[in-house]
Amino acid sequence: MAPIELNNLSSNWKKLQASLQSSKPAESPKHQKFDDEKAESLKRKRPQTNGVNGSTPRKTPPSRKRQKMEEPASVGAAAKHHDAKSLSRSVSMPSLKKKPLPTSSADAGEPLSVLEPHPDFPDIENEGVSEVALPGKYVAVDCEMVGIGPEPNRDSALARVSLVNFHGHQVYDSYVQIPRNIEVTDYRTAVSGIEPRHLRKDVARPFDEVREDLRVLLAGRILVGHAVKNDLDVLILKHDRRFIRDTSKFSKFRALAMVPGRTPGLKWLAGKLLGVEIQVGAHSSVEDARATMALYRLDKSDFEKEIRQKYGHTQLKAAGPEVDVGGGETVKKTRNRKKSKKKNK
Repeated sequence: MAPIELNNLSSNWKKLQASLQSSKPAESPKHQKFDDEKAESLKRKRPQTNGVNGSTPRKTPPSRKRQKMEEPASVGAAAKHHDAKSLSRSVSMPSLKKKPLPTSSADAGEPLSVLEPHPDFPDIENEGVSEVALPGKYVAVDCEMVGIGPEPNRDSALARVSLVNFHGHQVYDSYVQIPRNIEVTDYRTAVSGIEPRHLRKDVARPFDEVREDLRVLLAGRILVGHAVKNDLDVLILKHDRRFIRDTSKFSKFRALAMVPGRTPGLKWLAGKLLGVEIQVGAHSSVEDARATMALYRLDKSDFEKEIRQKYGHTQLKAAGPEVDVGGGETVKKTRNRKKSKKKNK
């Protein structure tokens, strides 16, 4: 083979490249289209720069750590998430003068009579608002009366009122002053336990003060009582019927009346169902209220079922601001949202 001259090297190389190019198969339009689409796709997906030295911002990969759910800021929220001072408090909850005493395990194991006060929550006569017992959701009321007015149609006036909570602890107890212009014609001591010394000004509280205390304690709670309408009337107070549990109207208790169709007495029901004797001699409004609450607890599920059948499902509302509308009546001040929306339109 003859040697290739250097001068002809470049031209020969060009001829070789041309021959190779012509012998290469032509690229199909289909492959060409695919390459064009791929290039366009890569062009669209090109990351944007942040303008600082042309560098691309680095994305932080999502954490695989499970996110912790936050508790709502409510009374039931954990203390570690919310300051105890910021927790809401019921408007109608009285402030305690000292911390409630805890129940010891020894006391909790011993059966207590439905009429006897708990050692940690003693009955204090004429105490007013209790320093250790809180009202809770359920309260039972009972009142004692004295006779006023001339014979033979003597009327009654409030002389003592007591309130206990669901467990029978005394929440409120007070003697009530009789207005100056009203004469007590019969103290009914043998029945009511009221004596003249109990109604002295330095012992008994004014009626308006007692009524206001009861209004606050009953607000936003379920009221238990026996013929409770008489107690509310003498206190000049109203309470929503849906939140009243009257043991004299409960069908199961009425079926036990000695005279069919008549209202059973509290003393009869306590002896029949609780096995205890009350109203022996002078009555005690604290004892009667405690017995009434014990009767309610005895058949609470059927009692509530009967209330739902009559009024449907109801829900207690927290006590809110109230407005005096005269006549000794107060109503909650609420905003009628429907009317306000119409006006805005």
